[in-house]
Amino acid sequence: MIPEPQRTYVLELLKALGPATDDFVVVGAQAMKFVLQQARATKDVDFILDVVKLRGEKLSVGARLKELGYAAVEGSRNFQFEKPIPGSKETMRIEFMAPEEFKRDKDFRVDVENGVHARACTGGSIALGESAVHQLSGKLPDGAAFTAPVRVTKPHALVMLKLLALDDRYRNIRGREEARHDREEARIHAADIVAIVSAQREPAQFKKDFELQFQGDPGLGVRVLKIVRGYFRESTSPGLLVYGEFIAADKPLDRSAQREVTQEVERAQKIMLPLLPPKEFYDLLAAAEDSCDIERNAALVGEFLSNLEQTRTAIKEDPAVERLPGMAFGSAYGRGDRFVTSASQALRELPITELQLVRAYLQVCAEKLRGRPELVDRFPHALT
Repeated sequence: MIPEPQRTYVLELLKALGPATDDFVVVGAQAMKFVLQQARATKDVDFILDVVKLRGEKLSVGARLKELGYAAVEGSRNFQFEKPIPGSKETMRIEFMAPEEFKRDKDFRVDVENGVHARACTGGSIALGESAVHQLSGKLPDGAAFTAPVRVTKPHALVMLKLLALDDRYRNIRGREEARHDREEARIHAADIVAIVSAQREPAQFKKDFELQFQGDPGLGVRVLKIVRGYFRESTSPGLLVYGEFIAADKPLDRSAQREVTQEVERAQKIMLPLLPPKEFYDLLAAAEDSCDIERNAALVGEFLSNLEQTRTAIKEDPAVERLPGMAFGSAYGRGDRFVTSASQALRELPITELQLVRAYLQVCAEKLRGRPELVDRFPHALT
């Protein structure tokens, strides 16, 4: 649970917000404290806001924050707020995020109300939907006991957010000036991911929940599952590399410590591997992408659409995945990998959650084909 003194001021905020607390979901490191018995220390509290509902509330978030003594953090552009904690040198800082689909044009901010913004968050809508209510108890600043419900993002959605953050920080998308800080943040995100996944008592159910959360956004799901594979498949993958750096940071540079780090990285890899879909899943994703890429693979697209037309199968129908051309398969293979030569062969290896995700992703890829009149004229049944 959220430690003191921050818990006191989270409770104060929840009391001030009243029913609008249902529009605030705790994410980030504070959310980990509802999952892990021993989570890393952190003082900031991050919320994802349901801005659609908030805009319909009579409550003014800005007015409540002002009443409680918060002020916008300088340079934060009104999505971070803080106030001093009486009797200590600490401050209480909160940060607001919101689903990125509501962000301003050419800006990373989401408008909440006049004077209050939120930082656009990829996967924010999923984090809102995949949340659960917890009871938070403690004392208010005046010493009165108080208990309030608080929504917290579920572990599988938290891992999704952490994976996206890990990818951003590892790739240092903010530029050379932030390279050192981004590397440190990548280490922390990798360690958080391993800690959350390690804490799951039912790995199979966790994997199922992790994949199901993307049914409404298959494009994002594919992106995240590619991150999982790219960062955790091998012991030398980037996610495990920075995780090893995180583990080694507080250890002496001797052989015993190096052996301990190596063993922990190997354990982390074993923990993460069950979260990865099988190779056939990634083969099908690549085949769907290539079979819908008219600019780079015109012949392959033509074969795919011809298969659909001849079998009277619309690309929007579930069986369309089975019509992906055999020539679309044949990516690199590693030791122990099965050689895939057809969509039907690959599909037999997938559970229903991954099969549904592949079908949904094919529809994302197919949008570019439906927008080509010459293809619609040539393959009318396939592209209806």
